[in-house]
Amino acid sequence: MKVLIVSDSHGDILKFYELMTKENPNVVFWTGDFSSDGEECSFVYPEIPFYIVRGNCDMFDKNFNDNEIIEIEGKKILLTHGHLFNVKNEKMTIEKYAETLGVDAVSFGHTHIPYLKKEHGIVYFNPGALRDENYGILNIYNNEMEFINKKLR
Repeated sequence: MKVLIVSDSHGDILKFYELMTKENPNVVFWTGDFSSDGEECSFVYPEIPFYIVRGNCDMFDKNFNDNEIIEIEGKKILLTHGHLFNVKNEKMTIEKYAETLGVDAVSFGHTHIPYLKKEHGIVYFNPGALRDENYGILNIYNNEMEFINKKLR
């Protein structure tokens, strides 16, 4: 299973279409800031499941939630933008929340900076900002998760 993870598109969706051609994912995680971009892109690829959460720039979005727990290939993943957990300043809040949920991984955005860390058996992943040509890939195979930070160019 190949999951494309994007965040913080801020209206720059042409890069997303390039990624879809380049990566050919089975699933897309869109972790906020311009959740409407994610929704628009989901209409172009109706055969691919999109999981979208809203970010701090999506305050008027009533179509999506702030957080979602996705179960995929036997793994439980929290999708969030991260602004409600103060991820720009510290990670302890989101780590404690993830531990209470019993998730295997957390995918977030907000900082625009790629991030990958495993703490207490939970993987924390930020693909960075799509508008800066950053994105992530999650490969799930044989009950193992592999998160990769990538650049479009």
